[in-house]
Amino acid sequence: MHIPVEILREGLMALAIPATQWLIEAFTLYLNELKKWTRIHNLTAITEDVDIVRRHFLDSLLYLGSLAQDVRSVIDVGSGAGFPGIPLKLVRPELSLCLLEPTGKKAAFLRHMVAVLSLTGVSVVQGRVEDVTGILQGAMKGHTYDAAVVRSLFSVDAFLTKAVKLLKPGGIMVLSKGKDYEKELVGLSTDALHIQQLTIPTTDIQRFIITATAPMIN
Repeated sequence: MHIPVEILREGLMALAIPATQWLIEAFTLYLNELKKWTRIHNLTAITEDVDIVRRHFLDSLLYLGSLAQDVRSVIDVGSGAGFPGIPLKLVRPELSLCLLEPTGKKAAFLRHMVAVLSLTGVSVVQGRVEDVTGILQGAMKGHTYDAAVVRSLFSVDAFLTKAVKLLKPGGIMVLSKGKDYEKELVGLSTDALHIQQLTIPTTDIQRFIITATAPMIN
């Protein structure tokens, strides 16, 4: 099975990411395994190759601009089928990554992909963020994460409240929202938030990347 390689290459180029042969092959393997598992376990409603490339892979890579080079440890909260965590790891292999996912079949898929892609420095934890915060902090040997990322699992307020407990001082929380995101900001201090409007490459789909720094959250 061949993914729309030219769309992937064009998208990577738009994000200033070198489209190496290794990276293309890794995303191809990821897509093929995702489709295979989805036929049995219904991991994602997005099943067309072009849509997976655009709405999963390239969409996930929009987070890169919010992760400075000094960010070394990332937790992906409610990772699902690995988004945005695994695409970020493929492009930033030096990251230490925790994929947190409560659903058993999705956690199993994540473990499978970590093995198939030969990813190092990646852990998969099955559980809800509310239930495993202490375990995760213990696994980090007293240290918490540089960054927490999430796609659409939580509202802005809920994510900031939950994720801040996983971060070290100065850590960042990054989430992606659609055009109606402003409804979720009612009652929040937007002075503590950095909001960037981006477009998924090769599409006209708008995303609003919201970033907050841990010490700024009450």
